[in-house]
Amino acid sequence: MAVEITMPALTNSFTLPYFPESATAIEVYTKDGLKLAISAVSGNSVTLMQSVTSLTTVVVGYPYTMKYTFSEQLFKAKAGQGTSPSDAAKLLIRNGSIYFDKTAFFKVKVTPKFRDTYENVFTPDVVGSTTIGTLNLDSGFYRFPILTKAQDTTITIENGSALPSNFQSAEFESFVHSRSNRYG
Repeated sequence: MAVEITMPALTNSFTLPYFPESATAIEVYTKDGLKLAISAVSGNSVTLMQSVTSLTTVVVGYPYTMKYTFSEQLFKAKAGQGTSPSDAAKLLIRNGSIYFDKTAFFKVKVTPKFRDTYENVFTPDVVGSTTIGTLNLDSGFYRFPILTKAQDTTITIENGSALPSNFQSAEFESFVHSRSNRYG
C-alpha cells in the first residue's frame, strides 16, 4: 500500500491514513525517487530526519520486490500457412534487450540449468557526472548476455527498490541450428 502526501509547508512530519507496524516497515520517497530517512513513527504520525520544502509530494509505503519471469523462448518453424513450435532445431539464446522508459533501476537475473545465477544491473548513473542527491531517469534499451539453451534458462527482471522501472518490450537474439527439415 503506497500513499502520496503533499507536504503543506516546510516540515519534517506528516500523518498517514493507516498505522504502520514500525519505522522500519515503511519507506518514504520523493516523487523523483529519493529515499528520505525516518527518525520516528508514533501511531500514524511519521517524522523525517530532515525537513522538506513546501508542496513537495512524497510517496509512503511498504517495500516489496517487483519480479517478472519471461516464459520459455520457443523456435517456431513454418508449417503450412502459419508456424508451430518445433523440436527439429537447437535453439541457443545469445542476448536479450529490454526496452524501458523513465527508469532508474532494475536487475536482470539469468539462471541456466545446473549453473549459478548471474545478475546484470541497470542504473542510469554515470560515474563522475551524476550529482549526489538527484535521481536520473533514463529511456532506451538495456542489452544483456545469456548464451545458453532456451529450454534450460530462467530469465527474470527484478526491482527491489522504490526507484521506478517502466518496461515497454523485450527481444531476444538467438542461434538456431536445424537438425532436420520438414518435407511435404
